[in-house]
Amino acid sequence: MKIDLEAFSSVLMRSLSNMGGEVLPYIRRFFRFLALPYCFSKVNWIECPRSKIQVASDFFYIFFFLKYFPDNYSPCRLWEKNRSEWLYYYGSNYDPYQRRQLRKIVQPKVYEIVFQDKVLSAMLCKANSIETPEVIKIVKEGESLERIAREFAKTGYEKLIFKPRSGKGGNNIICTEFSCGTVRTIRNGEYSSIVGINADNEMIVQNFIKQHEDMSKISSSTNTIRVVTLKKRNGDILIVGTYARFGVGISRVDNLSQGGICVSVDIKSGGLASIGFNRLSQVFTKHPTSGVQFEGYQIPLWDEVIALANNVQKSFDFYPLLGMDIAVSEDGPLVIEINSSYDNVDLEQARGPILKSPEVYQAFEEYDLFINKYQKKLKPIFQGYQNA
Repeated sequence: MKIDLEAFSSVLMRSLSNMGGEVLPYIRRFFRFLALPYCFSKVNWIECPRSKIQVASDFFYIFFFLKYFPDNYSPCRLWEKNRSEWLYYYGSNYDPYQRRQLRKIVQPKVYEIVFQDKVLSAMLCKANSIETPEVIKIVKEGESLERIAREFAKTGYEKLIFKPRSGKGGNNIICTEFSCGTVRTIRNGEYSSIVGINADNEMIVQNFIKQHEDMSKISSSTNTIRVVTLKKRNGDILIVGTYARFGVGISRVDNLSQGGICVSVDIKSGGLASIGFNRLSQVFTKHPTSGVQFEGYQIPLWDEVIALANNVQKSFDFYPLLGMDIAVSEDGPLVIEINSSYDNVDLEQARGPILKSPEVYQAFEEYDLFINKYQKKLKPIFQGYQNA
């Protein structure tokens, strides 16, 4: 019997690919188990009153019972909450089971490049009339950042921000300032020399936006609002959650990974919550640099911020779940970055567990995004909530 080797090879490769899609999450989960000590090392023991044995027990409960990686334990201060509340936390988008469910429909891997490549993303935003900072130059690997900063200073660009063309979390961002013939840079919240610094990889250059004066009252960094949107099955846009981020000290970026603070924002009104958090699980009622109280503070142009977020999600409807960073400039809101896989731990740290919202729960149920059987059993509770 003659065998069509080309057809057989094609079928075999498809089978292996499909098998990999099913097996890969379990392989990743095994490595996550080996990485549990990492979560242990990230607990702020000054803030956490529980013993290390109790925390280890909590980790095992979360990992084996709730099926997610407990890297949210310290940021979300789960030690303060009853275990029955932990069911409502979805956990990190990067965890194996969450990633498997999300990539099936709402965060398809094939389209990630649209948001990961900042040049491509900026081009598509411009094509869809979405306000975003202009990319004024693409820096090649090895180019001198000092030389570029000096060249732009001659044309009036005295403050610049250099970002990796593909990057996230504020990592490797370099902010430069030109003054009195000298170029200095701010990295990791500190001034340093730019002499001898070259681009490690391709980078983009953008001019600093002129931030709305009300946003600058809390922090001089470019402060953004993270808006997470989900296009529901019926086409409606759901705002999953919103929170503001503020840089600390002289930092020009507001990312939590760079020492920033997150504060929940009321979706309807745009008012800040009374407390904020940082990555060290510390709680703040006011900004540590400016001293401005969070409670009672109103994000300016809030209706326009939400309208912009809705427009972004509608423009990229092939990617139903997005997390975008929106700044408020003197001329109105604009999109700083669109994230293909936003950090859900930060969202739940700022706002609390997202599955506590009946609307979010229903939308996640429609897309079959739950990662354990216990989350599915929460449905009767929400039915009672909605009928109350």
